[in-house]
Amino acid sequence: MFKQIMISGLFGISSLLYAQVNIVVSILPQQTFVEKIGRDKVHVTTMVQPGKDPHSYEPKPSQMVALSKAQVYFPIKIGFENVWLQRFSQHNQKMKLSDMTKGIRFIKMAKHSHSHKKKSNIHYEWMGVFQLQKGIYHWSFSKVSGDYTDPSIKFLMIQATKNSDALIEMYEHQAVQLFNEGKTLFANDKDTLNTNDGLYQLQLNETKDQTIFRLDIKKSGKYLFFTEHMPLEFVDKVHYFKDMKKNDIVPIQTKPKNDMGLDPHTWTSPSNVKIMAKNIYDTLVDIDNKNKAYYKKNYEKFLREIAQTDEKIKNILSSLQKKSKFMVFHPSWGYFAKEYGLIQLAIEVEGKAPKLRMLEKIIKEARKENVKAIFAQKEFSDKSAKAIANELNIKVLKETPLAKNWSENLIKMAKAIANNG
Repeated sequence: MFKQIMISGLFGISSLLYAQVNIVVSILPQQTFVEKIGRDKVHVTTMVQPGKDPHSYEPKPSQMVALSKAQVYFPIKIGFENVWLQRFSQHNQKMKLSDMTKGIRFIKMAKHSHSHKKKSNIHYEWMGVFQLQKGIYHWSFSKVSGDYTDPSIKFLMIQATKNSDALIEMYEHQAVQLFNEGKTLFANDKDTLNTNDGLYQLQLNETKDQTIFRLDIKKSGKYLFFTEHMPLEFVDKVHYFKDMKKNDIVPIQTKPKNDMGLDPHTWTSPSNVKIMAKNIYDTLVDIDNKNKAYYKKNYEKFLREIAQTDEKIKNILSSLQKKSKFMVFHPSWGYFAKEYGLIQLAIEVEGKAPKLRMLEKIIKEARKENVKAIFAQKEFSDKSAKAIANELNIKVLKETPLAKNWSENLIKMAKAIANNG
C-alpha cells in the first residue's frame, strides 16, 4: 500500500514537472510562432487545418474539446474569428484571449483598381452586427500615428427586432435615413451611450491616446452598429469592443466582411512576426512566470531566425526594381509586398471572382504590366486565374500564406516572384 502511494505521488510530481500550457491558435503559422518560443512547455491546437478556407471554417467537435482545456487563445483577426471568437469565450470562460497582432499597423485590404466607389448618399463606412447580453460595454477609439482618423465621428446603434442572416442589408435603408435625418446627440470621453437614442456624434479626446465610451445595453439581443469612418483606430492598440471584464466582443457579421476592410494577413511580414513574437513571449511569461528564462532564451533565438529570414528574402529580391509588380488571385501578400517594396495586383474583387467584363480589364492590365505568372492560393478556386493565364500564356503558381513552415514559405514566395519578375 505504501509502495502504491509512493508511486502515485511520484507520478503526480512528474505530471507537474512536465505540465504544458494549453494554447489554441487560428492558423498554422501561429502554431509555429508559439512553438518556437514555448517549445516543449506548450501544447498548441490549431483550428484551421491545411487546405481549409479560414474565412468560412467551422471547428470540429474534437477542437472544441481542446478549446475547453485551453488556458489561452491567440486571435489573429482572420475571417472565421468574427463568428466564432465570442462563442469560444463562452465555451471556456477561464480562457485568456491574447491578441497576437497587438501593436501591428494594419493596412487596408487590396482592391482591384476597377472596383466600384461607395455611393455618395451613404454616410458610414463600416457596419457590424453583435449578439449582446444585457449590461455595460466599452467601445474604444485609439490614435494611429499620433492622431485620430477624425476627432468627431458619427456612430449609430440599432436594436434588431427581426431575425435574419442578412441583418445589415435589412437595416441599411433605416441607417441611411437616420444618418441623413435623425436627431444627433453629442457624447464625450467616458459618456454612456444608450441604444434607444440611436445616432451620436462622438467627440474624441485629442489629449489622450484613447477615447472610451460606455454602451448601455438594456435588453439582450442582436444590435447593429454603423460608423462614419472605416475605423483603422479600432485595431491599433487593443480590441475596440469589450465587456466590463475586458473580454473582447466580436461581430457575428460585418460589412466590409473582413475585419473593418483591413488586410488580416499580417504574418507575411517578418517585421510583424517580430511584434507577434513579443506578444507571445509576454503572454507565456504572464501565464507561466516560473519558466520566464526558458521562454526568453527561445524568444531571442526566434528573433535571430526572423532576422535571417528577412535577410535571405532581401538578397533574393535584390535583382528586382523597386515597386515591381506581381499578380495574385486572393490579395494575401500585401504586408510582404509593403515590406519589400513590391506591388501586388489583385484579381479577386471584394472577395469575389471577377465577372467577364472585369476579366477583360484584368487581362489588359496584366499585358500592360508584362505579368509573367499569377499566384493562386491553394485554399481557393483558381478558375479565374487559369482563365487569365491561358489567355496570356503564363503560369499559375500555387502558393499559400497559411503554411506551417513560415520562414521557408516566405523564402519560397520571394524566389517565385524573383524568377517571374
